[in-house]
Amino acid sequence: MKDDTLQLRGTPVQALPRKNRQWAEGRQCIEEGCSTTISIYNKAKYCWAHEPVRYYIPRGRKKRLSEVEAA
Repeated sequence: MKDDTLQLRGTPVQALPRKNRQWAEGRQCIEEGCSTTISIYNKAKYCWAHEPVRYYIPRGRKKRLSEVEAA
């Protein structure tokens, strides 16, 4: 029979990730007449249906002055 040697494999214990932020429980959409309850993990004041439109502002590498003048 084999020797009674036991080999253990695994990873070292690591710290747990930080907890999720939470906001007050039982919050409701602030739109008049809306009774949608907002999740404790959602910091918005409106539900998805009443959230104001936000336009995406593309960010990235700015064009060089020579590229702008050529266009």
